[in-house]
Amino acid sequence: MFNELKILELSNVLAGPAVGMFFAELGAKVFKVENKLSNGDITRNWKLPKEKKEDLSAYFCSVNYNKKHVFLDFNNEEDTLVLEKLIKECDIIITNFKDGDAKKFNLDFESCKTIKSDIIYAHIGGFKSNPKRVAFDIILQAETGFIKMTGNKDAYAKMPVALIDVLAAHQIKEGILTALILQKKKNKAFKITTTLEETAIASLMNQSSNFLMANYSPQPIGTLHPNISPYGEIISTLDNQNLILAIGTDKQFEIFCELIGLEKKWTQLFTNNSQRVKEREDLLKLINKKTKKIKSKNLLNSCHEFKIPIGEINSMKEVLEKKVAKEMILEETIGNQKTKRIKTIAFKLTN
Repeated sequence: MFNELKILELSNVLAGPAVGMFFAELGAKVFKVENKLSNGDITRNWKLPKEKKEDLSAYFCSVNYNKKHVFLDFNNEEDTLVLEKLIKECDIIITNFKDGDAKKFNLDFESCKTIKSDIIYAHIGGFKSNPKRVAFDIILQAETGFIKMTGNKDAYAKMPVALIDVLAAHQIKEGILTALILQKKKNKAFKITTTLEETAIASLMNQSSNFLMANYSPQPIGTLHPNISPYGEIISTLDNQNLILAIGTDKQFEIFCELIGLEKKWTQLFTNNSQRVKEREDLLKLINKKTKKIKSKNLLNSCHEFKIPIGEINSMKEVLEKKVAKEMILEETIGNQKTKRIKTIAFKLTN
């Protein structure tokens, strides 16, 4: 799709490299420039205890696929000439330099534009409110409200993936694709910028509107949804399996109650969503009394047949053993190491 596109990736950790991998998967040639003096991207050594010392980390491999790795020292004259040649050759530059570093190495937008007049320059920063601060995903999760509404009342929790980094990568991808469309009309340089902070705030979605319109501050309520019930409630079955519900309409609730045999004298107390949200703890007790008498397979089959949203709570092993996940695994040998990761592209484009 993008076989003619060349990308210069001047970024490390996750957000920037995820953008580079997105285009690499679509056929673009991606040059990943890494710091020669520090042995490359810092995440090369973000290893689990069971990973071998000589191997690349699984973390690094997760967002670095089908790239040409180039090790340079920005203070070395010969290396800067190599870098300048790459800028001339490439269509897009992806950066996540610390504040001031791009200008220091003459790798800011204006400097790159003098080398390549129609360059698309994409930059991911940390904090818009204070660009000099060091930004890592968990700090953004904390400072933009995610951690305070995650977990439960007894303990906060973070998202188990670097969610803000992933979302920032999506913002930059969208910006780059927009610039590529605009370049067809105006053949000139474009600069796309976002920050992890802005990305995180933009992703608050309904939770921010709950506050802006109803003055409701989200609470750490585990898997539950503040606006809907039973949505996020975890139920138990006869064979000691836990399942999760996502019932969003009164009709779905009515059908679900019939499937589990919940008597009408109880269901009449919870005929609308507002009542169910208000009395969700009592409702869950009633539901569990019934579901604990039903095998998980039977309950799942019945709910699926009648279009009731319900799901299993799977481990990573269970997820990656599914056919749909196996089809998304990308393998590549880097050096002498066989590496694996899940592809970042989940869409299909046909005509």
